Amino acid sequence: MNEPFNGRSMGDEPTEPVEVLLVDDNRQWAEFIAGEIERTADELAVTVVTSANEAMVRLRDGDAVDCVVTDYRMPEVDGLQLLTRFREEYPYLPLLLITAEGSEDVAARAIEAGVTDYLLKNPRSDQAAMFVTKIRTAVEQYRLQQAVIESEERYRTVTEQNRDGIVIIQNGRLEFANRRFVELTGQDAADLNGRDVVDAIVHQDDRAAIRRVIKQWADGTEQKAVHETRIKRSDGDTRSCEFTGRAIAYGAEQATLVSIRDVTARKQRERELEWERELNRAIQTALVESRTREALEAAVAAQLHGHGYAMVWFAEQYDGRLQPRVIEGEERYVDALDWSVGDGSHEDEPSVWAARSAEPRFVNDFTELFPTAWVETATKCGYRSGAALPLTHNEVSYGQLSVYHDHSNQFDETERRLLTELAGTVAFAVHSLETETALASETTVEATIRVEDGYYLTDLAQDGVFVDCASVRVRGTVPHGADATIQYLTVEGGDFEDVRAAVGDHPSVTDVVVIEGSGTGRFQVTSTGPVPEAKLADRGVVVRSTAVRLNGATITIELPARDDVRSTVDALSETFPTVRVQSVAGQDTDSDAQAAATNLTEKQATALEAAYHHGYFEQPRRSSASEVAASLGIAHSTFLQHLRVAQRKVFERRFK
Repeated sequence: MNEPFNGRSMGDEPTEPVEVLLVDDNRQWAEFIAGEIERTADELAVTVVTSANEAMVRLRDGDAVDCVVTDYRMPEVDGLQLLTRFREEYPYLPLLLITAEGSEDVAARAIEAGVTDYLLKNPRSDQAAMFVTKIRTAVEQYRLQQAVIESEERYRTVTEQNRDGIVIIQNGRLEFANRRFVELTGQDAADLNGRDVVDAIVHQDDRAAIRRVIKQWADGTEQKAVHETRIKRSDGDTRSCEFTGRAIAYGAEQATLVSIRDVTARKQRERELEWERELNRAIQTALVESRTREALEAAVAAQLHGHGYAMVWFAEQYDGRLQPRVIEGEERYVDALDWSVGDGSHEDEPSVWAARSAEPRFVNDFTELFPTAWVETATKCGYRSGAALPLTHNEVSYGQLSVYHDHSNQFDETERRLLTELAGTVAFAVHSLETETALASETTVEATIRVEDGYYLTDLAQDGVFVDCASVRVRGTVPHGADATIQYLTVEGGDFEDVRAAVGDHPSVTDVVVIEGSGTGRFQVTSTGPVPEAKLADRGVVVRSTAVRLNGATITIELPARDDVRSTVDALSETFPTVRVQSVAGQDTDSDAQAAATNLTEKQATALEAAYHHGYFEQPRRSSASEVAASLGIAHSTFLQHLRVAQRKVFERRFK
């Protein structure tokens, strides 16, 4: 589209100055009628030229012209030829044809040339009033059209830089749309132009409300700033949007400018956060109220099922197979498959895959996979996606959590994160429950095992460091930060300084604190290497004693059941190459003392054990509070705070 040729700012009032170019080879008549026109209408200024080429030159030189009036009969180039040329170059300029011939043939040719109007020349009559009326009407229409064009261009310039979709609606029809609106709806603007925009793009359930709001904007009665609706895209997708608008003048009529913002991602995130909050509240309730592992798994499975998962199950590996512990939802899928974890058996099924890899596995669309046996079974059961997550705490496996959806593409980044965090929380909770069960049990299994290598104390024993010692015992083991362990050793006999120096020189030992250096030597040793007592404690196993001998470290432990001995040895063997069982026997437990220990936090237990081994409770004290705190690398006040709380908890268990 060509720009308006004269660059004038057009208005809607006919009294603004109007520049008329009159083309007629009869100068005498042309100057006469021009004078009459100017006397009849003050706003009209008429310039007379006598040839088509002179008219072309004036336009090309940039003369301001609002209307061209040309005679039909002229030598060389007639009025129709001139108007045809003008119409090609200036498509919106008013063009009037004067003719003395009123034939239908001339009228038809004039219309074909794009003439705005034509006038009959009659030198014997006063035609000035007719000329003025025709010129005024043509220019008024032209200026109105130019105002609309300029308005569209102005809106287009502003709106194309806007991140929101912008539309102008007039009488319910779409008159303008920016590029962002086209991207939002996925529809061609040309296809939408002139259509009922509400019917074209708004979700059918929202249309009545949108029409009411647009009408209220037009009436000036709408008070709410932002409204919500759903937009239908051409590809069938539905987008959540916010929109706001106001009444504007567009051309000569009132219209409504509407700004539309796509908030689908934000709404989805809000729904995810709300779902996450609700699920976390439910899971935390289950964790607090459950007193056994079975109750915990059942409660978590029920909550996940209630929050939209079609099927949830907990399993553990036993004899190379996944054995279900709890199933929430339809059980036929679990019953239908052989859950062997060995090679070649449903190896890409999420639960089997996770069990074999010991890593979380997410499959977002079963229907996109090759139709293997498990895929066909899953789709027949109505499942379209699934995930499985190992339950692991401190490198100890507590089974596996598996969830299945009846829709595809459900495991977005938020859901994957949530499930991964949940698996870690459940694993820790199972660990805590099993530890508490073991400590609270009135009867337990006592086992003696020997760790022969992979432990800094067995390394020292094999190097002959303890060959002259009557005994070397571990009296306590507590965690120290994320990557270290503190152990309390007693060494009887041997050269005290040589033993201390040898222990301190071991690569995994970062610090040796002498608690007592006369008679029986007492050390506080900080190690960053693997420590079997710490590994056992992570599994909820109670360590009673450790004696270090030349052939290894003999550790006496307590477990809740005889069946746990083998799994405990297998778990230790993953870190320490040679672990042997020496004896297994049942025994009664001191439930009061163990219950008291269970009630302590890690920091409280560490403070209490350090105080005991450093002789803080002896009279006279062998170590002050400041010395014990320094050995742990904590402040004096912090040590006393943890110690006093630990003492109070022990006394409450004993005397309440």
